[in-house]
Formats: sequence, C-alpha cells, structure tokens
Amino acid sequence: MLSCMIRVSLSLICIHYHQKLDLKKSATTYETPCITFLSDIDDTIKFTDVSSLLKIFRNTFSGNFKPISGMSDIYRYWLNKYNATFAYVTALPDQLYPSFRKFFNREKFPPGSFHMSHFAGFDNNIIAFYISDTYRKYKTQIISMLLNNTSKRIFILLGDIFQKDPEIYASIYMEYPNRIAKIFIRKYKNDIEGQQRLERVFNNISREKWATFETGSDLPEDIFVA
Repeated sequence: MLSCMIRVSLSLICIHYHQKLDLKKSATTYETPCITFLSDIDDTIKFTDVSSLLKIFRNTFSGNFKPISGMSDIYRYWLNKYNATFAYVTALPDQLYPSFRKFFNREKFPPGSFHMSHFAGFDNNIIAFYISDTYRKYKTQIISMLLNNTSKRIFILLGDIFQKDPEIYASIYMEYPNRIAKIFIRKYKNDIEGQQRLERVFNNISREKWATFETGSDLPEDIFVA
C-alpha cells in the first residue's frame, strides 16, 4: 500500500498499478533509499512522432502503440539489478491509461506510477497542450513534486530530444544536482543539430552525467560506470 502525504497541489493524476490518487489532495511518497527511473513515454519508450499532429493522433489515439526497440528489456534489467522503482510521465490524458496499461503489459515494461494530465473531454485542447510551452512547466512540476517527496532517492531521467525534455531535465539537474545520477536523451545517431542543441542545453552539466541513445541496446547495463 502506498503512503500519501498532503504536500502539493497539481492538476494531474497519479496512477499506481490500478490505484488512482488525486494529487490535488495527495502525493505518492517513497522513503526507502533506492533508485527511481523517471521515464518519459512518447518517443522515449513508444513511437509517437511529435513532428506531426496527424501522426500524434494516429500513434496515440488509435491504441496501436509501437515500442522503441529494446527499452522494455533494459528497464527490466535495471529493475532487477537495482531493485528500482519506475515513474512514467506524459502530458497525455488519464483517459488513455487503459490503453497504456495494455501496452505496458504486452511489452512487459516494469510496473510503476503513471503521471498524466486530466481533461474533461477529448478535444483539440489535448494536442494544443501537448505541443505547447505550458507542457514544460507541467512536466517540471511533476518531477519537482516527486523529488521533494522522496528525500532518500536517487533519480535517473530518461527522455527524448523531440520536445522539451533536455531543457526540463537540465533545469531539474541544476536544482537537484545531488539527486540526479544520470540523464539519458533519445535522439537519432545522425542528428547533428540535435547533438549541438544538447551540448548547449547541458553546457553547465558534466559530460559524464548525460548521454544519448536511439534504442534500448544503446543504454548501459551499469548506470554508475563511466
């Protein structure tokens, strides 16, 4: 059973396994010294293709989710190696949770908490929010909430270059440098402009603290070996 504490007021829903917690009233709190892998979902562990509104709709609302190769394998490996917990973050609405749950079960991703937005209905506001600058503030609030309520945990952040994850994770690292063990950003290996962007964004962060990957096979089995 998860313990809950009244600490934050955020317009989001946390779903842990099949339990819903309204974070306007409560926040999931872990106090055991351990590692948490905080993972983005779209274009990090499943294909979404945020470069196109049509593809976002097709790859999100069809329910026919396609995984990023090797991601469930490395996540399960880390789960067992580090006895880790997982937190999955997306701006997509909690109405999609059943589809995500089926995808996670099918691909055998480790269980964890889902941090999703909530909309009264399916309309254009969902996608507008998903691709807006407001998304950056929203995601930063979620990660800050988790860090502030888990004083003894070390975090590994996984995201992608196709939205604002690099900027979000860089700002989080600068605020909690002793809590973030590593940042992994998914990008295509031949994306030179993307690499240059990362070099700028992570300019004040040690190079050994961040790395890029394209598929799960590019990620290290041992997080703490340079």
